[in-house]
Amino acid sequence: MKSKDPSKDDVAFTRVTTGVATAVAASTIMHAGKGVIASLARHPLVLFGLGVAAGYFTHKYRKEIIWITCKTAEQSKHFILRQKENLQDLLDESPEESDDKDISK
Repeated sequence: MKSKDPSKDDVAFTRVTTGVATAVAASTIMHAGKGVIASLARHPLVLFGLGVAAGYFTHKYRKEIIWITCKTAEQSKHFILRQKENLQDLLDESPEESDDKDISK
């Protein structure tokens, strides 16, 4: 009877398949994007219109953009502090383990 747990081969195959699919999708998007950007760059009026639209939406949502930026900066700071604490804990444990090995000899 086959178990419901996926084997290591199935998981590895799924990871490889997902990676290949992601690479193909990214390549397709990049290739299509180059054509769109190149055609837009040839028409200055369209490029100017895109700049005006980007400026309008940036001005309209400036408070939300600033709030998200501040929140992201705060989360990044907390992440760095947690990683420093984790690293310090790991370094504090490391000498204790080596001392225990020396005593047992």
